[in-house]
Amino acid sequence: MRWPTTSLQLRLVTAFLLVSLPPMLFAAQLASQAVATAFEQNVEGWLRQSSAYFVSNMQEAQQEAAGVARFVASETEAVGRLIDSGEPLPAPIAELVKSIGYDLVAIYDADQRLVYMSRPANSIENLRLGTDHALARVRIDDQIYIMNFGVQSFAYRGKQYYLLIGIWLDEEYLGALGAVTDLELRLYYRETSSFREFYSSRAHDTVGVLLDERITAAVLQSSAGYYDRRAEGGQYVGLYSALRSSDGEVLGIIFCGLRSYASLTSWFNRTNLFLIILLTGAVLAVLAGLIVSRRLTRPLRALVTGVQAITRGDYRQRVAATGQDEVAELAGAFNDMAERLARSQELETQLRRRQRLSALGEVAVGIAHEVRNPLGVIKTSAELVQKRDHLPSTDARLLGYVVDEVRRIDQLIRDFLEFAKPRPPVLRPLNPVEVVRRVASFCVPELDRTGVQVSLQDSTDGVEIEADEDQLFQVFLNLFLNAIEVMPNGGHLTVRFDLDHSGLIIAVRDTGSGIPPEVQEKIFNPFFTTKEHGSGLGLAKVFSIMESHGGRVECASQPGAGATFTLFFPLRARADTDVAYHSAGR
Repeated sequence: MRWPTTSLQLRLVTAFLLVSLPPMLFAAQLASQAVATAFEQNVEGWLRQSSAYFVSNMQEAQQEAAGVARFVASETEAVGRLIDSGEPLPAPIAELVKSIGYDLVAIYDADQRLVYMSRPANSIENLRLGTDHALARVRIDDQIYIMNFGVQSFAYRGKQYYLLIGIWLDEEYLGALGAVTDLELRLYYRETSSFREFYSSRAHDTVGVLLDERITAAVLQSSAGYYDRRAEGGQYVGLYSALRSSDGEVLGIIFCGLRSYASLTSWFNRTNLFLIILLTGAVLAVLAGLIVSRRLTRPLRALVTGVQAITRGDYRQRVAATGQDEVAELAGAFNDMAERLARSQELETQLRRRQRLSALGEVAVGIAHEVRNPLGVIKTSAELVQKRDHLPSTDARLLGYVVDEVRRIDQLIRDFLEFAKPRPPVLRPLNPVEVVRRVASFCVPELDRTGVQVSLQDSTDGVEIEADEDQLFQVFLNLFLNAIEVMPNGGHLTVRFDLDHSGLIIAVRDTGSGIPPEVQEKIFNPFFTTKEHGSGLGLAKVFSIMESHGGRVECASQPGAGATFTLFFPLRARADTDVAYHSAGR
């Protein structure tokens, strides 16, 4: 830019400034007001979405508790013993409640009189048994708890009862939310007319402090919560929302606050915007307002969209984090939260699957004992009758059907036992590439019949793992047969062997029709199958065998783009890992 060097040029610039000063003042006033308002509205909207997300987590816990209560109430005989004798919870029910993380089991009669409680409590306030799930306040000794609970009614000996299962909203339940670095989450419980803090994700020294009466009154008077842009002396921009019981009474207050915005908002105000627009001119002022507005609102809108997606259960949502200002830090904190939530969901799914497999193992022993012995008697009796002389041919044929079907049922029970209670793997060093080649040779007739081509891609230089060869053969045989079935008109089956710092990775990929997203979460569940004549144990066996080898299996698929099953194996030893890793050219 060239500055005026003559008196004429200086007078022209001065005249331009004098003529444009009134519209510049007017534009500066409007632009500063619009940008500041847009920024404030986006921050408030994101906080409301975040608060709604945390409340939805509590509602999901209530619904899950109601489902567990329905399941437990269906065990009428076991629950009846609790009513009659007050004995401790039966071991299966106690283990179920403990494994899922619930804290209290109680039974009430139709007049809301306590019949049984799994742990002593002084009182349970705001209890509404006519609803499936709600919030209540529990006092145990001198400790106050806010409890999510589910209720299920049931009949026993002609009388109506209510089964209640609850979980505390304590630090153990809410601690995972503290992973968000710039987001402060606090919970307050009600003490008569005041609210006392009992949980804080960051400022632990504030626990036990009473909430300001002004804020309490504002929350109680508003159904949408109280938004405070200068909460706690300007340290936070925050939203206070009420936690209500089923009858509408406010039991607690949740605070969702955004830190580190005080410096940004103090600078980004109407006065500074007015001066910038005044100094740079009318056109430059409009452009600067648009740039700043977009720079501030686009990440916040993306964050609002991301929180909405996570609320719907999509933990893959990420927000682009550019720059090094507070908005970029907030985007990074959101991405970290989404990653932690996705990891927690994955771990929870694996834990529940392991619990189901363990429970099946216990059931399998009883089934084998109670079913196989009668089947043996039936089979032996039918064979003895079949060997009698002068037996009509029609009866002999019918007895043959009985013997064949008993053998088939016995084989199904053996398969189920092998899955539910597999033998411990006999580990020995082996090269998994050779096992895959054996499986490919075994499947040649089916591969030729369907026109499926198999290719092996090995970049591990013959690395060995500790595994049971027969069980490993069964894993790859199940994966090969599944792939062949989804490619009846031909295709490609690729098996790739790779190494990384954690161990051996084997990816089995087909070019079939793929697996729908709603099915992918269930494919490793026992007895789940989309086949017409399948038992639903093939992929469940793969999962069980990989678990027994200290590894894991994952599935990735897109409809119409095939499916990839990835197996993760630990290597034999640290030294072997390093040698194989470097020899493979990593």
